[in-house]
Amino acid sequence: MENSIVDDRYLVERCLDRGSYAEIFLAYDQQREGEPVIIKALNTSLQGTPDPELEQTLVENFQNEAIALDKVRHPHIIRRLGHGTAADLAGTPFHYLVLEYMPGGDLLSLCRKRPLTLNDALFYFKQVAEALAHAHSRGVIHRDIKPNNLLLSADHRTVKIADFGVAKLTTGEADEITRVGTNVYAPPEHHPDSPVEGLNEKLTPSADIYSLAKTVYTAMTGRAPRQFSREPITELPAELASQVWGDELLTVLRRATSTRVANRYQTVQEFWEEFARVPMAGQEDEATVVRARLKEASAVERAAARPNFQTLTSAPLDARPQKARIVVELPEHRRQRPVVAGQGVDTIDVHTETPAPIIISQQPAPRIQRAAPKPERSFLDNLRESIGTEWLRRAFIVFLLFALIGLAISTYYHFSGKNASLPGLFGSDRRSGVIADTSVNLRGGPNGVVLTVLPRGSRVRVVETSGNWSRVEVIEWSGGKPDNAPDSGWVKSEFIKFD
Repeated sequence: MENSIVDDRYLVERCLDRGSYAEIFLAYDQQREGEPVIIKALNTSLQGTPDPELEQTLVENFQNEAIALDKVRHPHIIRRLGHGTAADLAGTPFHYLVLEYMPGGDLLSLCRKRPLTLNDALFYFKQVAEALAHAHSRGVIHRDIKPNNLLLSADHRTVKIADFGVAKLTTGEADEITRVGTNVYAPPEHHPDSPVEGLNEKLTPSADIYSLAKTVYTAMTGRAPRQFSREPITELPAELASQVWGDELLTVLRRATSTRVANRYQTVQEFWEEFARVPMAGQEDEATVVRARLKEASAVERAAARPNFQTLTSAPLDARPQKARIVVELPEHRRQRPVVAGQGVDTIDVHTETPAPIIISQQPAPRIQRAAPKPERSFLDNLRESIGTEWLRRAFIVFLLFALIGLAISTYYHFSGKNASLPGLFGSDRRSGVIADTSVNLRGGPNGVVLTVLPRGSRVRVVETSGNWSRVEVIEWSGGKPDNAPDSGWVKSEFIKFD
């Protein structure tokens, strides 16, 4: 998908990350003035061809992520901007989500360069706590809180929770427990390495509080608490333990990461109140303690339309989205080749020195019936039968003579680089037509630099030809003329359908 256009809208630049069943791409929304966005593409084949049951589960989880994001919209949670289904360059359909882009990287990268001070930790984790409290109030448990999933704005002043791919939608305690999350940060009740007999705790919001506390440890130390996997945090590095507030911080983190659910903080608000009091350890008067309250979510913009994904390999071809397509600029060394989209086949002529954008669309393949074989006849047999009479023989000679003359003239003009339209003999060279079949590159000269892309359906007037190139004036731009686009240029003549 790199260097391609998805659904005539999203210009994909590069792949940022790749998970077990999804790929993350940086793209630009051409309908929103090139706004950078993230495209999260579901790729069920990253671990090999899945069985139908696994594929169904992956698609359901992908749709649940969109539902969860819409359900918990908050200033400190990544926004879902859209969704769709497209076909990659091999013709394989895939689902995708369009998400908000945070250019500042993640909290893990930040704290590895420089561990957070206590004040910085309070600044960032207040935002995270407000978002988590809102999600829990909406019946959503994230289940994969970790520094990698806390993304930063360009100025590093705003943090947002990302990746609700394994989020649990529940209205209370969830009876079904599944092994999800990241080894270092997941609580015992849904830890990927926990034995089945160990999964006897209820899933509550305290699971996110457990992961949040271990994320605080990483942010303030610059290293993950691997020695405390599935265990409470029982000690701090010397640089933190020696602080006046070191014991108070350890007390908060130990309780938040208790093995038993009942022994942890039960709400994010309760955890935040204790964490916010850490800087005042040994200095405060219990009678004057003011509880630190989290702000409730303010109004956020309306969610995008809700997706309705389905498995693609098992669905009937007619039920697959017919709009799905990718427009891509091919490398110069690619020659004519068949491109398979879905089960249909489109043959695109790609010239070595003039790469042009092609459209790969998912269309059903036409049914082809074989005709009954005919007796084989040689070319000489057919020719001998055609010129059997005297008058046909003479007519054939005259026709052949004119054909040879025309061939000689066309060859001369082709190699001389002159106008091949020959006004007065073959008609005027100022013919009008339309760009048919596909969008093409508008160039500064034959094989010249690309000036812009001339959309399919644009009307042009040919003012000059040279070989198989035509210089055209654009009469009408399909979809409107782009900014700073030239009014004329050169295109391959074969892409013009004349009136």
